[in-house]
Amino acid sequence: MSMPDSWLQAQLEVPRESIASAEALLEALGALVSWTESANEEEILEPAPGAAPLWAEVRITALFPADASRPGIATALKAALGAPAAAVSFSVVEDRDWDADWRRQLKPLRFGKRLWICPVGQSCPAADGISVILEPGLAFGTGTHPTTAMCLSWLDGVPLTGTRLLDYGCGSGILAIAALALGARRCTGVDIDPQALVASRDNALRNRCSEQLDLCLPADCPDDRYAVIVANILSGPLVGLAPELRRHAGPATRVALSGILAEQSAEVVAAFRPWLQLELTAQQDDWVLLTGCVAD
Repeated sequence: MSMPDSWLQAQLEVPRESIASAEALLEALGALVSWTESANEEEILEPAPGAAPLWAEVRITALFPADASRPGIATALKAALGAPAAAVSFSVVEDRDWDADWRRQLKPLRFGKRLWICPVGQSCPAADGISVILEPGLAFGTGTHPTTAMCLSWLDGVPLTGTRLLDYGCGSGILAIAALALGARRCTGVDIDPQALVASRDNALRNRCSEQLDLCLPADCPDDRYAVIVANILSGPLVGLAPELRRHAGPATRVALSGILAEQSAEVVAAFRPWLQLELTAQQDDWVLLTGCVAD
């Protein structure tokens, strides 16, 4: 069976509580595929394990056969959801290899002077660059968020050769894997979400450094000290983690903390002050990076 040359694309915005009914209705009306995204660039950071949080306002996009009835779709949505027909927008999109088209839009990203995060299938643009390969998707996207970007740039600028590093709240493992690529001897990644540990392991295997990366839940974290500690979480958890991170810090340990809004930095600085003097090292948009070095 040959594929159609074009599709009718429908888009509408709905509140979070209407997502399930809207998706079911679109399918009943003949939509072959649909997907959701934030309608207003709202971010969802650090969801709890197993949680599936959604944006308050969601944009749903659905693809229909090109000859589907626009008035019929709009009228049905209005009747079921109470949304005015004008809230549904239609356009005709040409058929293409959607996955390949999306991947072509992704480019290697540089952090600091040497470090590059590259999507699978693309090589490092710099002959002397140090690259980390990630599968495009949520894991690759973490490199574009300001908090991750600042941590990566910071790692590129500190001496890591032969060190041991703790990545607390490792997520996709991007920071620990980058540290290994930059010369760290061994890294430990800790996260409350078992799926994050799975993702970190997969990314480590892709970058051929899985034997140098230890992964565990907080309860299983070894009572070790590290030369470098990074924690890109959120300000609330960071404040609570100050005593735990102290347990893993030794004399001259370098610490980098992010996931912190500028207005929250004073609270984090105060929580760590008993054992670490933190300073504002970088800021992107409303996010900051706080760093310090444990006194000898």
